[in-house]
Amino acid sequence: MIGAASVEFTHLDTGTPEAAWLEAGIEHLPTLALKDALGPETLLIVGAAHPDDECLGPAGLIRRALAAGAAVRVLLCTWGEASHPASPSVEPPALAELRRAEFHEALRRLRTSPSAGSEATGGQSGSIESVELGLGDGQLSQSTDLIADAAAKMVRDSPAQRVVIAAPYRRDGHTDHDTVGAALARAAAESGALLLEFPIWFWHWAHPARDSEWRHWMRLPLSPRETDAKAAALDAHASQLHALSDEIGDETVLGASQVEHFSRSFEVFRVTASATRDAGSASHTFDGVHADADDPWDLRSSWYERRKLALMVGMLPGETYRRALEIGCSIGESTAALAERCDHLLAVDASATALGLAAARLADLTGVDLAKATLPHDWDRLGLGPGQLDLVIVSETGYYLAEDELCELLANSRRALSPTGVLVLCHWRGPIDGWPLDGDRVHALAAQLGMRSLASYVQDETLIDIYENGMPPSGGSCFASAAASGAGQSASAAG
Repeated sequence: MIGAASVEFTHLDTGTPEAAWLEAGIEHLPTLALKDALGPETLLIVGAAHPDDECLGPAGLIRRALAAGAAVRVLLCTWGEASHPASPSVEPPALAELRRAEFHEALRRLRTSPSAGSEATGGQSGSIESVELGLGDGQLSQSTDLIADAAAKMVRDSPAQRVVIAAPYRRDGHTDHDTVGAALARAAAESGALLLEFPIWFWHWAHPARDSEWRHWMRLPLSPRETDAKAAALDAHASQLHALSDEIGDETVLGASQVEHFSRSFEVFRVTASATRDAGSASHTFDGVHADADDPWDLRSSWYERRKLALMVGMLPGETYRRALEIGCSIGESTAALAERCDHLLAVDASATALGLAAARLADLTGVDLAKATLPHDWDRLGLGPGQLDLVIVSETGYYLAEDELCELLANSRRALSPTGVLVLCHWRGPIDGWPLDGDRVHALAAQLGMRSLASYVQDETLIDIYENGMPPSGGSCFASAAASGAGQSASAAG
């Protein structure tokens, strides 16, 4: 095992071959256009849990930013001393020094590599520097605040007018990668930066049909010179690309099958636009909202809110439901109404403050359990097996998720529902400032799942859709294929 991971894998596993990703259509993801996001006025912060992360994920992006005259700052959190924990030939301190030297050589190669982009900008070249925290390799899970603060300081200390942050994908599977990703996602949200998350180990353990979130990501095409620069920089990490010795414990960490994922003519990023939040921000954001008011959306007093709830409950096709899940219960007003129709109701929210208010509201009711969870990320904590539920309600919650998060949540919900189970979506149709989706987009994505519509209500301000689950396909996604959803598309990430 290369480190504690949230999924079961090791670098010695065969892993998913690159051919499987290509066959699934990864080459046809929408194009990420960064022309207006990179330039002399841009600060690009790259988060790296270990030396070589900066090359595996965003080396092409770094080379392009340098060619455009941007300032690149690499935040290196550990020196990677735990890459060979059972090595009989190299002690961790010596390995740390070796990997630091490789890291600085990789940055030198990225800085000095020729680029067609620099020719186009009259030879303009940016700068690249590193900030090294020297934290324990494999032990970053308790350092989220420290890493986020370090990134925030880099933003404060820079005169740049625009900030782009590249970080490991928050669900990459290795706890160090996940921690650095979460910390820099927080820094991006607080600074209004464009966030680009790069998967590393995801390509190894995930399967394109089962783990379908990648279909919502974007592709940054690389020029031949950028591809060559990335390859040259990655070659600097010889301790990871080759065995330290012939002894057991000194095996190669990055085998040929893994490196193949990073030899593409493009890089793949999960994109969160500037000044936009997603599920990772929900707990902190809504704790604050509920701390400021015990009924922040006037659920008890607003005629619109009370009427909408009555409509949603009245549209339920069944008289009673054995087991139900409410996603985003807030202060418990909707929970109380749904409890009258359910033998057992599990109500979930990302905000502990909201759940405290809900607990007081629901104290006299039986058959209701409250749980704190940020969905879809904490889905496994709910302990819901396939087909256990008869009803799932997603009300006023979908637009606080990114597209890949929403589609994962809907896929999880379908797996937990019986074939005759009911999925309910209810959302306001107005603008949702600072979040990635709106009500119309939430319901449009749900409609692509192919469930049988039982009822629908549309008004200027309100959308309600009720579906029968049917038999969900394994690994079902809002998009059937990358080629169908992304071919020929492009999107600008400047903002």
